[in-house]
Amino acid sequence: MTRMKTPLFFHTSIWPQNLSILFAKTSTLSFFGQPYYESLLTAAAIHGAAHQQPMTFQVLTDRSTRQVQVARVRIEFHISRRIDRSFVTDVQTETGSMRVGTPEQTAYDLVRYPGVAGHLNNVATVLAELAEKLNPRVLIELAPMFKLPDAQRLGYLLDLVNQDTLADPLAAWLNKRRSRPVLLRVGMKAKNRKADNRWSVIPNEVVEADL
Repeated sequence: MTRMKTPLFFHTSIWPQNLSILFAKTSTLSFFGQPYYESLLTAAAIHGAAHQQPMTFQVLTDRSTRQVQVARVRIEFHISRRIDRSFVTDVQTETGSMRVGTPEQTAYDLVRYPGVAGHLNNVATVLAELAEKLNPRVLIELAPMFKLPDAQRLGYLLDLVNQDTLADPLAAWLNKRRSRPVLLRVGMKAKNRKADNRWSVIPNEVVEADL
């Protein structure tokens, strides 16, 4: 993993009680040598994009791991084969520290796992709220670590929520690659829609961010 040097402090008061137990559970993975980081809607909330308080604590790791229930909160573990190349930062809390995906890492993760992030409408909403924390240079730096369709879908959604300063550099980077038309929503038919010119994304689902 790539550790970013900027430390963060996160007040756990916005989360339900017993969060210290959740942190202990995920920190145990590191103790046993299992790489992990808090990601998706959990990471987005930690970075300030908390459209709704998530009741699920989402963690990416490199192997199948059984979910854990603590009071009303569930810890979900999702598998990532790129976890060793992820950009993470250490976040300090009142009860210790935890490993969290950077805002840019979180943005890519959201488009890679839309089904567990509330689907595309919610992904677009969270990206809009996360935008002020995103660095366009870091988005480009991370892009080669993902498949081109991930960057295409991310750029398309950033355009959708009017984040030109983030989308434009990503579009310029993609223009130098051989990107092919991809479906916006994987697993859904194209519905005779054509790919847009800028991202080569086929908009087979109407996405509306809740802004």
